[in-house]
Amino acid sequence: MKLNYKNQMIIAVVVILLANVLTTIFKHWVYRSAGFVICGLLWLIHPVLPNGAEVSKRTLLWTRIAGVILILIGVFTRTYFY
Repeated sequence: MKLNYKNQMIIAVVVILLANVLTTIFKHWVYRSAGFVICGLLWLIHPVLPNGAEVSKRTLLWTRIAGVILILIGVFTRTYFY
């Protein structure tokens, strides 16, 4: 299965939602952080662009930077639900 932009966005949203549900159920922040890190790695390793977007090194670089931002969100933020 080749990932296009739509499929990758759906996978990213599902992973983050699942991670948030696990965080709420088990009351531990690690699941949420892991979800953001997984999504960030997905965008960092496999940057895809929406249809009609200009494919260039610059746009792929910004997509990878967005993946790094997701990883940083996962590493530096913690939520506690008690």
